[in-house]
Amino acid sequence: PQYNQGPAKFGRKNHFCSDVASAGNRRFESDSTEGSNFMELLTVDFASDVEQQTRYTNTTQETATLHVANQLQLRGLTYEDSVCVVNVGLHDQKLCESKSDSHCLVIYVTNVKVYLNLLYNVCGSIIWLSTTPVRDTHNPNYPQRNDRMEIMNEKIREVLAKFDNGYFVDVWETALGNTFVDNAHFTQDFYDNVAGLFSSLM
Repeated sequence: PQYNQGPAKFGRKNHFCSDVASAGNRRFESDSTEGSNFMELLTVDFASDVEQQTRYTNTTQETATLHVANQLQLRGLTYEDSVCVVNVGLHDQKLCESKSDSHCLVIYVTNVKVYLNLLYNVCGSIIWLSTTPVRDTHNPNYPQRNDRMEIMNEKIREVLAKFDNGYFVDVWETALGNTFVDNAHFTQDFYDNVAGLFSSLM
């Protein structure tokens, strides 16, 4: 990876591996007999990374976009049938080491813009979930800081406003009302409630 790309830790030392533990792509099919609704979780670790590459794509973001395009074609759907729920940000702060906050923010926003432009071609709607807060924002063992993430969220809200199919869903305050299980993750109830917003549409 280049200096502005992930992976930053485990995946950097182990090619084609992710920095995310216990993560993987999953598909959920609708029980409905009408139509061909389905939902997929595609693991995208950073705004730009080289964890999942193919013969045709150099980054995970390009791979995810190609996959969505192929699935739409396979099922006889158009991009207007596709809703993409997206977030990256927690792990991008691993790329901030030895960089100023302003430089780190430029890298993140630039990478997100490239990612969104890729998604624009395959997503009828792009729904961006805000990055959630962390428990300990001043622990030197973790790169994440809440003050930085609030700025990152606001910048992405501004970027997304320039897309005619972009929507920003702010879950920051909702997340703060939930229980942490570690520095960056919450109890399952929080994720179930967020996922329920979208799975109910199937």
